Amino acid sequence: MKISLAIRTFASMSVIGLASYATSAMAQDGDTVSTSAVDEAGASNSSAPMIVVTAQKREERLVDVPISITAISGDELADSGVTQFHDLSQIVPGFTSEQYGDSRVGRMTLRGVASQQDNPGKQSSIGVFLDGVFLARYGAATSELADIERVEVLRGPQGTLFGANTASGLINIVTRRPSLDETSGFLEGMLGNHAQRELRASISTPIVRDALGFSLSAYSVNRGGLTENVTTGRKVDNLRRLGTRAKLYYEGDGIDVTLTGDYNRERSECCSAIPVVTLPGANIFGVPIEPLVPEGAPFSHETIQNTTNTNHHQGGGISAEINLELGSHTLTSVTAWRRWDINPISDIDSLPLSVLDNFFIDQRHDQLSQEIRLTSPSTGLLNYVFGLYYFDRTSTNLEILQPGADIAFLIMPGEVGDTTISSVLDDVSYAAFGHIDLNLTDRFTLSAGGRYTREEQDIDFTQTSTNFAFGTLGNIQRSRNESYFTWVVNARYELDDDLTVYASIARGSKPGGFDLTRLPDFNNFEFEDEKNTNYEIGLKGGLFDNRVQFSSALFLTNYSNFQAVGFDGLNLITSNADLFRTKGGEIEFTALPTDGLTLQFQASYVEARYVRFPNGTCPPGIPLPCDLSGKRLSHAPEVTLGASAEYRAPLGQSMEGFVRVDGNYKSDIFFQQNLDPSAYQGARTVFNARLGFETESGFLLEAFARNLFNQEYVNFVYPSPLSTGFYVGYPADRRQVGLRGRFSF
Repeated sequence: MKISLAIRTFASMSVIGLASYATSAMAQDGDTVSTSAVDEAGASNSSAPMIVVTAQKREERLVDVPISITAISGDELADSGVTQFHDLSQIVPGFTSEQYGDSRVGRMTLRGVASQQDNPGKQSSIGVFLDGVFLARYGAATSELADIERVEVLRGPQGTLFGANTASGLINIVTRRPSLDETSGFLEGMLGNHAQRELRASISTPIVRDALGFSLSAYSVNRGGLTENVTTGRKVDNLRRLGTRAKLYYEGDGIDVTLTGDYNRERSECCSAIPVVTLPGANIFGVPIEPLVPEGAPFSHETIQNTTNTNHHQGGGISAEINLELGSHTLTSVTAWRRWDINPISDIDSLPLSVLDNFFIDQRHDQLSQEIRLTSPSTGLLNYVFGLYYFDRTSTNLEILQPGADIAFLIMPGEVGDTTISSVLDDVSYAAFGHIDLNLTDRFTLSAGGRYTREEQDIDFTQTSTNFAFGTLGNIQRSRNESYFTWVVNARYELDDDLTVYASIARGSKPGGFDLTRLPDFNNFEFEDEKNTNYEIGLKGGLFDNRVQFSSALFLTNYSNFQAVGFDGLNLITSNADLFRTKGGEIEFTALPTDGLTLQFQASYVEARYVRFPNGTCPPGIPLPCDLSGKRLSHAPEVTLGASAEYRAPLGQSMEGFVRVDGNYKSDIFFQQNLDPSAYQGARTVFNARLGFETESGFLLEAFARNLFNQEYVNFVYPSPLSTGFYVGYPADRRQVGLRGRFSF
């Protein structure tokens, strides 16, 4: 009943949005408005502001960039209640980011392609950048979005200007720059159910007016446990995060410099796997499991594991960006060092038995990067960007898995029984790149770009074991040295000043790597590099005095040697699928049909299937391998939809009231590569709502509800290791309600 109501409401919102689009179109009288300014001054009460992005390493209007992009301002993030990285899934079509267990094993999906970095030997198909700096580990980004200027989500291969690990797209996070002319900032607090307490603050002020500015932001996020551990009698799955960022900005004659330092830490007791599916006869070494499962699982939000899961990690970095004017050109240097450490503990059997408890991992990742680029002026027949890039990462990994007392028969006689994995990875990358725009007419532009990359990886891996579940493989040392060329060619035509059509072909690449985790043998220890070619056409722009802004694209992408990750019930296996194809389209628009009313709609359709993959994983009980050719990809919903409606109206002369409702829909997905029907989630729809007021003096107070209708669904399901017929997973958070207050100055 709740699901049916949610779908009907979502459909109504979508129809209202489309109807309002048509109504606003018929109501126009043909007047035009200048869009020559590419900043906030171009906005008015009756038109949406033109969005400026840096997707091509220079500031450009979103409408002028021949790439499928979703760009969200910091204000829009706040209005949508998006405070952490995973929340972007609510407002970006075709994108999913979710955490399964600790931050190490989160997963991003874009255009049907999922990326996961559970061990240091794996790299991502979807890159994450923070103020122009590549983050080598996706988990380092999945914290709070603090003091954000904007977030850009670029779809399709972006290797020419952003490098490897962007074969499927990227997320570019841009934080606010310190002010040089006035002091500004905010103080924000939030209280909610489940003992939710959040505090955020930011201040930006000039030190030397018009020359030197400083900013400081910080946050503290705390929430009580959402899960009841019926074995230990404790509330678990809480949230404990804090972080800070400081920036110094200097602007002089022909030069500007930005220095940034940031730090974040999490000490959560998270994330407990909960029983999801218990098949008839489910057991672990003959012990029946069904009597152990709580009634109402999984949506009773009760775990039965007998030990604690932790998600402890910390990281940060420093960076310097220097822009130097050389005549009409700009020379840019971006230097950065970052570190991210994570040391979680997990009960991976998820049972009230001493089986595989206290699984310990300690990963440390250090990276150093340097980029230098030369950018031409944006006017004239020829515009170009040329650059050099260097990247160096060292990652260490220690894993200790100890069988418990209830499976002591697996321990070798006279031994402790532990399986220990240790590895060191050195990854060095060099690249040279360039991108050229040829403006053949005032409206028609041809562009081409290329990037040559050299990637060198050296690993030292050791696996020892004194139990019968895993073998002692000893030590292995290997190197991978590979070079690849990524490129893009596109054409863009301006139908008018605010309406652009484009076509693009791009080649992407993702380095090969190593499975640096527990292994049955060395047969699948190394996997090959992944390549893809993307074909895309798009139409984007503003209509009706920019009261409607939209972006749309159709795409087809072929992947060769796609790095597919499967789970065989005990081990994660990475293998190369010969050929995989994803195709579909996205559309999103913002409409302002009347003063005070803002409507938004996003939709994505993706068909992602293996074309040729004879060596896939199999459902439980079927011997390897299974031919998955023609099968759909896991973690790839075919349809995602999003819609929001926000209305603002004056409440007296110095106060404004607002109400906002938004929803997002995702069609069904399988969670395992083998399309196991027990690891499946049907279509689901989630709504959020906000109601409040804001004064001219800068005070805001609102009530909010996340997952308004308390929709029940799971984010991930997998077979419990060593068990038969027993599946565990991670249900979505229950409804959260609360109050948010904010004072801006």
